[in-house]
Amino acid sequence: MKLGKLIWYLQRYSAIYFLLFLGYIGLIVFTDRFSFQFISESLTFKMSLSLFIILACLHAFAGLWTIGTDYLTKRTLGFISPLLSSHANFFRKSYEFFFIFLGLFLVIFYLLIIWS
Repeated sequence: MKLGKLIWYLQRYSAIYFLLFLGYIGLIVFTDRFSFQFISESLTFKMSLSLFIILACLHAFAGLWTIGTDYLTKRTLGFISPLLSSHANFFRKSYEFFFIFLGLFLVIFYLLIIWS
């Protein structure tokens, strides 16, 4: 499977999971089970929230990757300046590295909060 197709599926299926998770949260809130004790003791809630956070970062990365590959190219940056055009690959790789690092940091940070 090609990378672009995989990213397309990842974004669509993660959006479906977000909708299902929102319904799950609504069910918990409207049945008056939502409490600190429920959040801290429910393994199902912790696992589904962990999956939500991981998928949210992957979903965001897919969108940001698309923006980077569409707009941080020699051709598009060349419209602004020939100097920017010559450094397009550096800008795109720096952009990707920053968002990969930020995504990993956020996933680790939130998972530590959820599971501690």
